[in-house]
Amino acid sequence: MKQYIVIGAGRFGKSLAMTLYESGQDVLVVDNNEEVAQNLSEVLDNVVVADASDEYAIKKIGLSNFDVAIIAIGTNLRASIMATLLAKESGIPMIISKATDNLQAEVLRKIGANRVVFPEHDMGVKVAKSLTINNLVDYMELDSKHSIFEMKVPHSWIGKSLIDLDVRGKYSLTVIGVKNKDIFDVPANPIQVFGEDDIVVVAGKKDVIEKLVIKESNMSSF
Repeated sequence: MKQYIVIGAGRFGKSLAMTLYESGQDVLVVDNNEEVAQNLSEVLDNVVVADASDEYAIKKIGLSNFDVAIIAIGTNLRASIMATLLAKESGIPMIISKATDNLQAEVLRKIGANRVVFPEHDMGVKVAKSLTINNLVDYMELDSKHSIFEMKVPHSWIGKSLIDLDVRGKYSLTVIGVKNKDIFDVPANPIQVFGEDDIVVVAGKKDVIEKLVIKESNMSSF
């Protein structure tokens, strides 16, 4: 079991910490608001009140004991930078920092963040995709060009298998898995014929996937 520390208990930090805790992980949450910390301590085992911009207070926690640090501070730039820097100096292998803009993200990467996330931006993109792509179930960006789409099976795929369709050859896409009701096949069976109720998880260049999905949406309602 990995040891997680979440610094900042706003909506993003709290939901992340709760999800980790509910999945059985060992989580310590740090926040400078005593009332927030008190409320969280009623549902989480390990909550500490400390100011992330206070080097002494953060070092006192014992950062070197953790495997993953999530710096969930967005608006307080100084605290975000300090917490990320201290986590890096303490030797934490994986540091994930929240950013509100590209400048903050660039700074956080340069001082040691292994990954920078934009929760509000990512949610905005996801909602926009769900509104503009009719058969989209879920969506995740891998980088600026590649994404994973969870979507209803394209109409033209129904009654055919992956071998019949040659998805990899025609589109350079990878079908990671296929879900039907409560059954999720990973990896996808190349000879299994698609049914109209199937959900497919596809990875590849997002512009290629979007063109395919939008084209299928125009051809048929789902």
